[in-house]
Amino acid sequence: MSFLISATDTCGRVTLRRETANAAVKKATELAEDGYRDVAIIGPDGHLYSPPALTSFQRMAELRDPIERTAGSKDIPL
Repeated sequence: MSFLISATDTCGRVTLRRETANAAVKKATELAEDGYRDVAIIGPDGHLYSPPALTSFQRMAELRDPIERTAGSKDIPL
């Protein structure tokens, strides 16, 4: 199962992939804190989660994947 994280900065749009919901939320949060705009997560079902829906997505992620896996935290550009 993979999750796509997309965001925009001054250079353009970036899309990253994460294998776990927790890793996707973590990266989306990092991007937002780094000043990226339009941060969103696209779940495996195609559903788009953008702020403030990221909070509910994070709760769902914690229930699904309580243990963060190292493999899910690597940047995998598309």
